[in-house]
Amino acid sequence: MTKNRKLFEEIDVRSDNTTASSIETLSIEQSSWLSIWLWTLLVSLISLILVGGWTRLTDSGLSIVEWKPITGMIPPFNSQGWIVEFEKYKSIPEFKLVNFDITMDEFKFIYWWEWGHRQLARFIGVVWFVGFLILWIMRQIPERWTLYFFGIGLLGALQAFLGWWMVSSGLDGQVVDVFSYRLAIHLTMAFIILAMIFWAILFHSENSQKIFESRRHRNKISVNILAGLGVLCYVQLALGALVAGIDAGRSYNDWPLMNGNWIPVDLFEYEPFIINFFENSGLVQFNHRLTAYLLFIVVSIIWWINRRNPYFKIRVAANYLMIIVVVQMFVGIITVLYSAPLSLASLHQFTAILFILAYVNLFFKTYYPVSQKI
Repeated sequence: MTKNRKLFEEIDVRSDNTTASSIETLSIEQSSWLSIWLWTLLVSLISLILVGGWTRLTDSGLSIVEWKPITGMIPPFNSQGWIVEFEKYKSIPEFKLVNFDITMDEFKFIYWWEWGHRQLARFIGVVWFVGFLILWIMRQIPERWTLYFFGIGLLGALQAFLGWWMVSSGLDGQVVDVFSYRLAIHLTMAFIILAMIFWAILFHSENSQKIFESRRHRNKISVNILAGLGVLCYVQLALGALVAGIDAGRSYNDWPLMNGNWIPVDLFEYEPFIINFFENSGLVQFNHRLTAYLLFIVVSIIWWINRRNPYFKIRVAANYLMIIVVVQMFVGIITVLYSAPLSLASLHQFTAILFILAYVNLFFKTYYPVSQKI
């Protein structure tokens, strides 16, 4: 009698070999130093986004009129140094047309906000560079992730340039604040970097072999729907930045109406027509509200579809996203009703961060549907 062939055992061996050759080794992905580095970047970037929001809401962004990547780290240490910085500030339109009666103490207040924002950005740059270099030398970065992490650093450098590009628009005499569209680009780039870092954290918190095997169970339709939701999320982030850039949240402070109308009467009163979408506070806030409603509807549909998903992690991730979008809308409504005070506007921005993290989490769990252990 012929001995039974161990067909399935042989396939498993070949599969394991293929897996080992196509994905990173488990010992590398479980590196605690890699995890610490990524989490440090994530928390620091969240802090930077919040401080950037406070800097905008306190009108502090133009208090430092020069971009000096190295020497700019040193603030004034004496009265003469403060006078020099104050005189530089007096040369820009914001001082001449808006803050012409500002005192030295008031100038110091806005200066420290902008200075702190820039130092935190420098700190993140140093954390990325030092961490990347050490982990790369120690071979703690999986080979296929080297370019990914290097790309995060390049985007960080681009973000620094965009920050100055944004600030410079308020120094050339055309406007008293930065161009709102440049603020939107600057903010959305920060969220793109945030999403990339969090994606890496999620990936390296899972067993690489399980992730590799989970791809065969991926629902492409669900992935495509979530990809579309991601586009909508970033449109809403850009609209939120436009609202902040022109202080549109401090006008039309009723809800669900806008000055007693469902549709404001002055949506397209600016010339040329296109600038209404960036500078008309009525149209900018109206678009932000409409996109919020659409976002809520889409997230609700996704949650309803996933409420009985066989993958426990996807169900939980969908619940998180649904909860946060409800909280985000509630905070947004309250912020409008109270004319966007600093505390509520900051809370609204923080919940936006939580929303993006929840979205990335759901997208990751759907893209890699790893089964829950029983």
